[in-house]
Amino acid sequence: MYNESVLLESRSMRTGLSDRDEVLDKVKALALAPDGVHATTPDVADYFEVTESTVNNLLDRHREELTDNGLRVL
Repeated sequence: MYNESVLLESRSMRTGLSDRDEVLDKVKALALAPDGVHATTPDVADYFEVTESTVNNLLDRHREELTDNGLRVL
């Protein structure tokens, strides 16, 4: 598998692995909205054990990449 520094530096490497999200369920379940598809910012922060401001900062810095990978803000 790829080491962390490669994934941190290479958008193309991250994009190539973006469909491999099944591993996340092996760690713990992400709380989803009642529609079973969407997650709130607090739920994402809780999942990754970070603050909401951390999630928002990452969203601000990487919005284009996240949007390209399916992010929608409702």
